[in-house]
Formats: sequence, structure tokens, C-alpha cells
Amino acid sequence: MNDRHLQEARLLVRQAADQLTEDAQAMTAASAEALVAGRATRAGDLRLAVLAAWCAGASREALARDARVKTGLIEEWIAANDLGQTLARKPLTLQ
Repeated sequence: MNDRHLQEARLLVRQAADQLTEDAQAMTAASAEALVAGRATRAGDLRLAVLAAWCAGASREALARDARVKTGLIEEWIAANDLGQTLARKPLTLQ
């Protein structure tokens, strides 16, 4: 992939991480069901952005920094994608 595509993909990861962080307060103030659904949706958006950026050539370490999560979580998402498995529901651990 070209450098421009990689930079755009990483920007989308940072934007998804920002959106998750920004929405956290509003989701916490909502009902328990809304909190669970909202976090799952935003975390799913972040996971998909990470996988797209990884496919574009971003390193695991760069993705962890961009997504503000631990490298281990990035590795889990990539491994689950490689194996064609659905991800287990795990709490998102922000750095």
C-alpha cells in the first residue's frame, strides 16, 4: 500500500479512538443497556479501523499508540481476524 493510504488508515484509527473516549462519558450517564451497546459499537468501530490500518501496513506498535490500547489487544484482534474467528467479548483496556 502507498504511504498516503497508510496515513489515512492510521488517522481513522485515531479518530475511532477519540470517538470512543469522547462518547464514554455520555454512555456512562445512560442506562446500562445503552452503555453496553454503545461501548460495543465504538470498540467494534475501533477494531475495524485497526484491522484496516494493519492491512495497509501499519505496525502493531503504531496501531497500539494510535488506538491508545495495549499492543496485546492489537495482536489479539489481528490473530482473530487471521483465523476468521469472531472476537471474544473482552473489556477494552485504554492506556
